[in-house]
Amino acid sequence: MKIKLQHICILLALAAVVVCLCFPLIQFIYQDYSSVTMTNFQVENPNGTHSASPWALGGLLIAAGLCDLFVLLISPFQNFGLQKRGLILAMLIITGYYIVYLIFLLVLKADVKEIIPHWTSILPVVSLILDFMAFNAIRHTEAKIIASGNSFRLRD
Repeated sequence: MKIKLQHICILLALAAVVVCLCFPLIQFIYQDYSSVTMTNFQVENPNGTHSASPWALGGLLIAAGLCDLFVLLISPFQNFGLQKRGLILAMLIITGYYIVYLIFLLVLKADVKEIIPHWTSILPVVSLILDFMAFNAIRHTEAKIIASGNSFRLRD
């Protein structure tokens, strides 16, 4: 099996999702100079308490990562339709992730003095772009295979 552009893009998208799962997303500094850190699975308050309210963020990223892993695992079988559908599902899940992310930003920014986003909050967008690139590479590969198949003639 040759390693193609779509394999590299899907692998990098999967790596971006896994790295985003491991690090904090954003830090809120309130008027009384207390800070709250939000990760994909919990909100950590300065007094040591944790709230598991943003568990949906982590769940959506895990689902997107599983879709990318599925597409990567079925790529040797050249089932282009299933690969494209898996990538579309991963892109929709990441879009839903950002909708939920914005809802949590709006909920937690009540009387915030400063919002400090971490570098990992951009990784799902990177994963979305890489999934789109892999989708286009799969379409291109499929078109090349169909074009080469149409050029054959049957001989008697």
